[in-house]
Amino acid sequence: MPGPDFPTGGLIMGNLGILEAYRTGKGRIVVRGKTDIELLDSRTKRSAIIIKEIPHQTNKSALVEKIAKLVENKSLEGINDIRDESDRSGMRVVIEVCNLCIYL
Repeated sequence: MPGPDFPTGGLIMGNLGILEAYRTGKGRIVVRGKTDIELLDSRTKRSAIIIKEIPHQTNKSALVEKIAKLVENKSLEGINDIRDESDRSGMRVVIEVCNLCIYL
């Protein structure tokens, strides 16, 4: 069954919200961003989480600031650097993680 199309992309988590929206006209659709894991340097084994798509109506700069604030307050550990490398070819937010961190 086809679901709604979101302009900024993302993954729809489950189909119960879509079914409820078709049945009653109201529904809750949970959308998650698309991420990849990249190896930045094979010699030092540095890796990063790459955010390629975010849910519709999510402000990218506010998301980056919020993650940076959590790292600064030490609420979120294991992140060395976060940067926005987006350009006209597409969105790309890079979150560099520590070598010893388990992030999967």
